[in-house]
Amino acid sequence: KQWYQRRGREFQTFQHYFIQINLRSMKVIAVLLAIVAISMADICADVAGGRAQASEMKNLVSTGIDNIMGDCYPNGDAFSALLNSPSCSALFYQGACYGMKAAAKYADVDVVTYGMLRDGVSDIKALGNLACDHVETCYNEVFAAVSACAAADPNFVDGVIERATEMYMSQAEAQLAAYGEANDNTIIGRLINGAMDRFTSVDSIKAFFMDNVDDAMIADAEAAFEAVKQTAANFCDSGCVDKTAKFVRKLFNAMNQGQCVDASVICGDCADNAAGFLARKRVPCCLQDVIEQGLAGAQYAANAYSGQAADAEAALRDLFADRPELIARAEEVAAYSMGQLQCVADVYNAGVSACA
Repeated sequence: KQWYQRRGREFQTFQHYFIQINLRSMKVIAVLLAIVAISMADICADVAGGRAQASEMKNLVSTGIDNIMGDCYPNGDAFSALLNSPSCSALFYQGACYGMKAAAKYADVDVVTYGMLRDGVSDIKALGNLACDHVETCYNEVFAAVSACAAADPNFVDGVIERATEMYMSQAEAQLAAYGEANDNTIIGRLINGAMDRFTSVDSIKAFFMDNVDDAMIADAEAAFEAVKQTAANFCDSGCVDKTAKFVRKLFNAMNQGQCVDASVICGDCADNAAGFLARKRVPCCLQDVIEQGLAGAQYAANAYSGQAADAEAALRDLFADRPELIARAEEVAAYSMGQLQCVADVYNAGVSACA
């Protein structure tokens, strides 16, 4: 994306453009609300006081959602009441408790091993099967509610954006500004300061998206969303959660041998262990389909948006121009990450010829 272009256009022009993509905006809001619900849920029986803690989180989330959604009352009730539906509630609680369980498990861990990841596969499997059962229903409930509110109020979407921005400014802006000022000598601190300088109001946020998001990008995003939905449906319908969990557990067990002692490092012993496993075991075909589609999508995005990526890199270099040591550090991290990803690609391409 082009991070630093012209500051904006007249608000009326944006309104005209925004109305044209109103349905798309409704979809985005529905997806975001569904993600909020999913990201706050879990396996509460394994966490002391898990359901009670999740309920406290739910109350906080509900308050925030209702404030953002304003006078939108689906089924004559507060918008957050959707979180009480069987599907959304199951996702919420199971996701929140999983987060608490994982946080406790890794709180004092300096180095995560593949053995630890192997032992966590059962929880991921449980969440995966839960998602297969409930995500589509929960999403449809949220999307229907958002659509109804938008149909009843032509200013609904604008109101959601404005209230969300006001909530951020009243509850988080000062803390972010203080952190950025105190940590301007770090990559994260400098990024926060740059973003806060760039986005100073609702109008500046709208202007940025108007400058940088066109119909082609929206169409690509919608196509990607539909492709993800279809891929997820195929994954679930084929029983691939259980197949994938079984395969990944065995893969992590095989990798957790010899000098492969750090799951953040792929190249070297860990890659060799993975290659040895893939020489003996085939990837489930349903999982391979997901991987191949993901790789194809990533390649398309890299080709289609190479210009925006170059502009973004140039803008970031400008932002860090007076801190060459941070640029060097970012380049070092990027090079390391790309090297690790290349090792993953090499192992996958060499070891996956036929699926099971």
